[in-house]
Amino acid sequence: MPLVLATAVVVVSLTGFLAVVPALLSSQDLAVVEAAPRTRTAGQWLLVRSSSGSWYLNGDAVSSAVLARSLRQARPKPSAVLLLPSSARTSAAVAADLSWLRRQSNVPIRLERPEGLAQP
Repeated sequence: MPLVLATAVVVVSLTGFLAVVPALLSSQDLAVVEAAPRTRTAGQWLLVRSSSGSWYLNGDAVSSAVLARSLRQARPKPSAVLLLPSSARTSAAVAADLSWLRRQSNVPIRLERPEGLAQP
């Protein structure tokens, strides 16, 4: 009789635990909370690289030569450059863009992701 009682307690406890696990996993406390979107400050430049390879600095189309000169000679220098590459560009192309930008200036270059893309 004690063996049957002990087995029943284990089975009921295990069943109860397995029934509660989905509720625990979907609770707000354990859910991943998306980080607050970063806002661009006045001292930062937004740089977009289109799928065709064109550069856009703060919304204006610029050539590579003008961009390089702007990065080297800007007064005052930007606090950071936020690079937003086209999703159609390959990771190798984006890496080459970052490398080129870092050779043009010692200003920190940050890779940004569009607001609409899902977080991993």
